Amino acid sequence: MARAAWIQRIWTDLTTKEFLPIKAILFLVSGAMFVLFPFLTIHARSLGISEKELSVMYAFSPVIALIGPPVTGILADRIGNFKVFLSGMTAVGGMTALLYLAIPAARQKVPLPEVVPFHLACGVDDLRSLGLQSPAECDFVKGLAEFSVTFTNCTQCELFSSAGGPPSRLGKLEGKEATVTLRSDVNATLLTVQGWSCPETLVEVDGLGDPSLEAYNVSSSSKASPCAGGCVGVSRREGVCSNNYTMVDNAPMTTLAGYLVVRLLNIFTIATTGTLFNGAAVAILQKHNGDYGLQRVYGSLGSIVLTPISGVLIDVVSDASGRQDFRPAFFLYFGLKLAGCICILFLKLDFKMPSNQVVKDFRSIIKRPEIVTFFMVMLISGACFGVLDTFLFWLLQDMGAKKSLMGITVSVGTAAGIPVLLVSGQIIQKLGHVNTIILGFAFYVIRMLGYSLITNPWWSLPFEMLECFTVSLMSTAAVTYTADLSTPATIASLQGMYGGLHYGVGRGLGSLLGGFLIGPLGIRTTFRIMAIVCLVTCITYFFVNRSFFRKHQLERKKKRTENEEKKEEKKDEEAQKNAINMDGDDTEIAIKSHSTENGEKAKENEDKSPKEETNPAFERDEDVKSNKK
Repeated sequence: MARAAWIQRIWTDLTTKEFLPIKAILFLVSGAMFVLFPFLTIHARSLGISEKELSVMYAFSPVIALIGPPVTGILADRIGNFKVFLSGMTAVGGMTALLYLAIPAARQKVPLPEVVPFHLACGVDDLRSLGLQSPAECDFVKGLAEFSVTFTNCTQCELFSSAGGPPSRLGKLEGKEATVTLRSDVNATLLTVQGWSCPETLVEVDGLGDPSLEAYNVSSSSKASPCAGGCVGVSRREGVCSNNYTMVDNAPMTTLAGYLVVRLLNIFTIATTGTLFNGAAVAILQKHNGDYGLQRVYGSLGSIVLTPISGVLIDVVSDASGRQDFRPAFFLYFGLKLAGCICILFLKLDFKMPSNQVVKDFRSIIKRPEIVTFFMVMLISGACFGVLDTFLFWLLQDMGAKKSLMGITVSVGTAAGIPVLLVSGQIIQKLGHVNTIILGFAFYVIRMLGYSLITNPWWSLPFEMLECFTVSLMSTAAVTYTADLSTPATIASLQGMYGGLHYGVGRGLGSLLGGFLIGPLGIRTTFRIMAIVCLVTCITYFFVNRSFFRKHQLERKKKRTENEEKKEEKKDEEAQKNAINMDGDDTEIAIKSHSTENGEKAKENEDKSPKEETNPAFERDEDVKSNKK
């Protein structure tokens, strides 16, 4: 019986035509998010943007995300039916993502070979210099005192064009191994080749046929020219250089400025469209008694289906081109957003009436302590989400994970969320909105600690499965809790504030703090610190809610139950009226039908002529009359 009711609930939700556009939009838009955003950090890394630079740019995102959603939410509440506005913003969001492809690389990564080339040269400005051939640079191993270099391909200084053979400048270095000594200075590391030094600078004097090396020096020069001979030497990189590549600056300021502008535009469109759609979806679901968790299932399906496709396409195109190529993710994101903006136009928002007092109503509810506390908790939740969203793939890449595995981790997390979303309504009804959010923080603690301990990227999959509690269930509870705290006139505004704090300020704050902590402490220690933050938030929110807000929540629940009972009673009354009307209509139809039948019979009798009737009495009367005559 319970199974039949469960299947009936899903079937009713699936066949409600008002919910079909919501499902399609969640599938497309959620899939678009996951085909691109997990790869944005490593895309920035491929452009030569460092952790600290990326964190500084992410610090600007919260400003846009904090201002954008509330302002657009208030505008949407004033408009009422805002589906055209939402559709346009979604299309713009897809187009802004393509601008990432126009950003030039800030730095180019030049790999160092196993055998690195050094160059030994003599010159006027620097009489003796030994270093890697440009653009390569060697970060010498800490504590290294000396290493060996084998010199090859020595060139001599051609002093006189008329001389039969120029004198040797570099000694007998070619083909031999020399020991190089390192000496640290305040500004640089100086290299000295033992047993060799540059001779005095030679000069060319006009009119001399065959001068000797000892006969001339700079002081007797009437026309001097520098001598730039040198040798190419090789040494093994291992044990000498601690780095295996060199970053060569191209135009870092241009890259950083362009990336910042595109990032802010993209964040603005995502933050505004996401919160506006949540407001629209919740308004439609409330009108038709829908379950938000069931709609989220289709968003999870979009992530499961589309994210691995994005990862595989990136790997295939990158292997074919011989370099990291993220273009498939950007083009796929654009196509999905474009399809989503078309589906938004089919939303039924005609019942959403414009509100002229939305700002006044919003100010009144935003001052409530329960809402302020909820927003602070969502800020911390967004920071945890931002750390994982920004740096989890960074950690997996450091462990040698391929892009396809990164796509699988997203699919595993979203797949695990589907069964939880199917029962999210019952879980939230049983535990309450706040306790469900607290449960999500508890699983954040487990995820953060788990990621900090693994050494194999495949071990991230069990912890990704816990995303069903930290993302799927927690966000569903947060969205429905926001709807429970708001009024019909302010539902989009409050959803905008929640989205701005969680996905904007909180997410950006997590990226910022993570970038600054990872540098000195490392990524694993940063994850452990975030686990402590989640644990403290979990315990604190539980006691604060229990002490101050539980009474208000029970009152709202009681009122909501009474309203639902009134709705059911009203439906029953309407059903009874319809049944009575149908019975009355049936009786009236029956009476009319009976009257029609009697009338038709009477008419048939009237239409019959007496002459056509074969009545014997009538015939006898006629006979009598004729006889009398």
